Amino acid sequence: MKIDWRLIKRSLVSSLDEEDERVLETWLNESKKHRELYDNMKRFVSEREDFHLDEMTRKRFKRDFEARMNMAYKKRNQRLWVKVMSYAAMLVIPVIVGVLFWSRQPEIEAVDYGIGPIEHGVRKATLVLNDGKVLSLDTSRMFLKEINGVSVHTSDQALVYVDSLQDEDVQLQNRLITPKGGEYTIMLADGTKVWVNANTEIRYPVKFSGNERRVYLEGEAYFEVAKNVTKPFIVEANGMEVKVYGTKFNLNTRRVDQMHTTLVEGSVSVKPRGQSEVMLKPNQQAIFNKLSGRVSVRDVDVMPYVAWHQGNYYFENKSMGEILDELSLWYDIQVFFMNPEMKNERFSGYLPRYEQIDGLLSLIEKTSHVRFEIKGRVIVVRK
Repeated sequence: MKIDWRLIKRSLVSSLDEEDERVLETWLNESKKHRELYDNMKRFVSEREDFHLDEMTRKRFKRDFEARMNMAYKKRNQRLWVKVMSYAAMLVIPVIVGVLFWSRQPEIEAVDYGIGPIEHGVRKATLVLNDGKVLSLDTSRMFLKEINGVSVHTSDQALVYVDSLQDEDVQLQNRLITPKGGEYTIMLADGTKVWVNANTEIRYPVKFSGNERRVYLEGEAYFEVAKNVTKPFIVEANGMEVKVYGTKFNLNTRRVDQMHTTLVEGSVSVKPRGQSEVMLKPNQQAIFNKLSGRVSVRDVDVMPYVAWHQGNYYFENKSMGEILDELSLWYDIQVFFMNPEMKNERFSGYLPRYEQIDGLLSLIEKTSHVRFEIKGRVIVVRK
């Protein structure tokens, strides 16, 4: 939690209203280091009631404080919050207090120095029921509701639909939406399992009736489709259909110009609207050109396209622009390239997905010509 340092100033030199008191108390209770820092400031104030800094000294202290923050950024293989709070408690209490409490200059806006580590994404999503009710999903277990014989509940692994009756007239639809920094897994009523990546929306019936099993996808998901030769499973996405009977594949619709269907096992067909089917074999990828409406097929190593659902990143000669686009969705960050040409820098490597981003960036730095600087939730890329 960030806190406006002006609020701390007011708490030490005057009084706070009830709302600000709650904010301060929440911040103090959030961490032992927060309370230690506050107590040190309070003690410093009581001992130096007539303390004053001239303009030159204030600027020097401010530069020193920012320099220490930059030092902390570079120690990205350590827990940054503990490190920086230690600096604050032991070394820069006079700097903080001098700059923020007794300056005669105009009030300084709160600044987020980004000293906390950027954590990886977590299991979270929004479920929109057929009646419009919106539910927030995380790692908690809960029973949601029973819809026409379909039991819906969350386990510690997935959102699970269990078809307990044979009512073929059910036409209810649910939507699952993952934000940036989120992912979720669904077990559909037919037993199909879907891993939904960050920043993705999937729409599906609570149970499958009729002669097909149809879902709609925007974003990226990995499917393990329950076999049913009499009722094909169809994923509809951006003017194309992927038809399967029982298989494992990844579908990514994120790119503006292309859509990728990567087959791991079984068989699928891809069919652009108004065109004939194109069949895929295992270890093949169909590339649908959204502009021309054409499909091309190529042989691929599937791991770079499916490793994410197993908790890893596998980049094979991938551009830095594509890599950081992918990481920005999982870590919910922004990326700024000092030179646009650096987007074309290539990288190959196998990286863990459930790690703080500083560790991943450090590994990329060791085998490439780029350097990263973390500023809050912005990654600056430079030579």
